[in-house]
Amino acid sequence: MQDLNSTMLFVKVVVAGSFTKAASALGVPKSTVSDKVAQLEKELGVTLLTRTTRKLTLTDVGAEFFRKAERGISQLQGAAEEASQSQKTPTGLLRLTAPADIFFINSMIKAVAEYRSRFPNVMVELDFSDRYVDLIAEGYDVAIRAGILEDSSLMAKRVGVAQLILVASESYLRKAPALKHPKDLRNHHCLKHIEPPSDDIWHLRTKQGKTAKVQIPQGTSSNAYPALKALAVMGQGIVLLPNSMCHAELSEKKLVRVLPEWATSEVPMHFVYPAQRFSSPKIKEMIPLLEKHLREIMDVRG
Repeated sequence: MQDLNSTMLFVKVVVAGSFTKAASALGVPKSTVSDKVAQLEKELGVTLLTRTTRKLTLTDVGAEFFRKAERGISQLQGAAEEASQSQKTPTGLLRLTAPADIFFINSMIKAVAEYRSRFPNVMVELDFSDRYVDLIAEGYDVAIRAGILEDSSLMAKRVGVAQLILVASESYLRKAPALKHPKDLRNHHCLKHIEPPSDDIWHLRTKQGKTAKVQIPQGTSSNAYPALKALAVMGQGIVLLPNSMCHAELSEKKLVRVLPEWATSEVPMHFVYPAQRFSSPKIKEMIPLLEKHLREIMDVRG
């Protein structure tokens, strides 16, 4: 019978990208991991990985085996977790991931603090990253995803929509040129977010379906939305910000909407989690808290 432990180690190596990283994550010697994967290849009679001094590469057979093996291991882990949860009390480690935006970070920190006050025996790991995280292969429990969902193997709960809106301070607008249409932005100092591809062109639309594509002139730029928001509050220009970041400043009149009928396209936001873990108490108890704190700052339409 095939050694399932060897298969698990193989999956860990592929996800980690190296034997060294996999061994470190598992707390075992690198030689143990390497020997187990070599033993698995011998048992199967195929080469799963090609090894060089710089990287590992999956063979065609290895890629297909990995795809099926990670699903199977996840199902086994889910079944074991469900069986161990008969007491219906959250236990173990809860791993969460979300985009590295400040409004997600603040909301998730609040949710985790409330969660830990209720369930102090659960350890929580937070990963904020703009990369795509494979929940099943990397062992995460819950993710926040923007846009259209493609992985049908995951369960999803829609929490709202995200959108970028134009804002500025009244002090800036009093001394700035007239602004009646997006094309007039070319005459203003615009605060731009740096991200690939270049954010020099702003794509805007109205609810009625009108669209505008504006080439933004050179101005102040940053890779941090909070910095751009602070500059806008100080009267330094117009900025295109996530609507969820502006609630406090708009209510306090530190910022006002500019061209309020114009904004970017709406992007749906979801919680997603592996279907095999839908009954896990640690996930079921966290989802409502995440939803509560995210809905405080998000547009909840849809």
